[in-house]
Amino acid sequence: MKTEIKKAQTSIYWEVFILKDDEIGNKFIDLLIEKAKQGLDVKLILDAMGSFSLSSLAEGRMKGSGIEVLWFNRLKPTADFKDWFRRLWKRNHRKVLVIDEKVAFIGGVNVHVESSKWDDLNLRLEGKVVRSLLYGFAKTYCKSGGSKKNVKHLIHPKLEKLQEEICPIEYITNSPSYKIKRSKLRKLYLQALGAAKETFTLITPYYVPDRKFLEMVAKAHKKGVKVNIILPVRSDHKIMNYIAQAFYDLTVRAGAKIYLLKDFNHSKAFSVDDKIGVVGSSNLNSRSWYIDEESGVKFNEKNMVGDLNSILDNWMGKACPVEIGAKEKNYAKRLKSWWVKKIKKVI
Repeated sequence: MKTEIKKAQTSIYWEVFILKDDEIGNKFIDLLIEKAKQGLDVKLILDAMGSFSLSSLAEGRMKGSGIEVLWFNRLKPTADFKDWFRRLWKRNHRKVLVIDEKVAFIGGVNVHVESSKWDDLNLRLEGKVVRSLLYGFAKTYCKSGGSKKNVKHLIHPKLEKLQEEICPIEYITNSPSYKIKRSKLRKLYLQALGAAKETFTLITPYYVPDRKFLEMVAKAHKKGVKVNIILPVRSDHKIMNYIAQAFYDLTVRAGAKIYLLKDFNHSKAFSVDDKIGVVGSSNLNSRSWYIDEESGVKFNEKNMVGDLNSILDNWMGKACPVEIGAKEKNYAKRLKSWWVKKIKKVI
C-alpha cells in the first residue's frame, strides 16, 4: 500500500475504520501529507469511533496540507438526538484504498501498531472493478458530509451499470437499513454454503453464527461438503473469545470442522470449492450483517481462487482442530456460556 501511495500521480481516496497517529500510522500520514503538498487530490474518510484515538494534531496536520478529512457518523450529538443516537451504532467498517483511480486495495487491514502484529488479508485490484470501488467511495463520501460536486466524476450514472456487467471480480457493498432487517452479506454466505459441492472454507476473527447459518452448515455436511472454519484461539477482544467458544459445540455437531490458530488472524474471507472466493471487511456476526457499512469482492477467476485456497490451506495446516468431548460439567463455565448466548445479539 505504501509503495503504491508513493507512486501516486493524481489522487488517493481512502476509507478506513482505524487510523492512529502512532509508529505505524504516522508513516502513512506523513506520506499522505507529502502527496497532498505535491498537488494530488487526497480524500480520507475515517470512522468516528474506530479512529477515535487519532489526535487533533494529526488531523490538523493533514487538513493543513490540503487533505480532505471526513468523519463517518461523528460522535458529537446533533439537534435530532433520537436519530443521532440510532446512527451512533452504525459504523463504517470498510477498508478501501484507491490510487490514481486505477489501483485499489480492499480487505481487513487497519492502520495502527496493534494490527501490524496480526495476520491479515488484503487484495490488490486493477481493472473495471476499481470503478465500482470508486463509486462506493463517492457514496460514503457524501454520507460523511462531503460535497457531491467534489466526487461528481466518480458517480456518473454509467458507473452504476458496471456492477451489473459479467465480470470475474464483483464489488460487494453492505449498507443495512434501520427499517428493514436484510443483509446482502448474510445472503452471500448462505448462498455460498448452498452452492458448495466439495469444500467451504471460512476464516474470520469474530465468530457469532445465527441459526440459519448453522442450518446451512448441516445441509452442506449432509451433501458431503467439507465445511472448514478457521478462527484465532484468542481475539483482540476477550468477550469475543467467550462468544465464539459458546458456538463451538453447535458448529461441530452441525458437521463443520473448527481450526484454531495460535496467532491472532484478522482476515475475513471464504472460498467455495475451487470456483469462488470472497475477501472483505465483514466478520461473521450480526453487527457486520445488519448494522455496519461493509465491503468486499467476490471473484471466480481460477488463479485468484487458487491463491486464496493456498493461503487458507496454509493457515489451516498451522491450526489445531477443535475436539468436542463430553458436555461441560464445570458450573462456572456453563454459566459463562449461557450468559454469552444471551448477549450475543447485541455484539
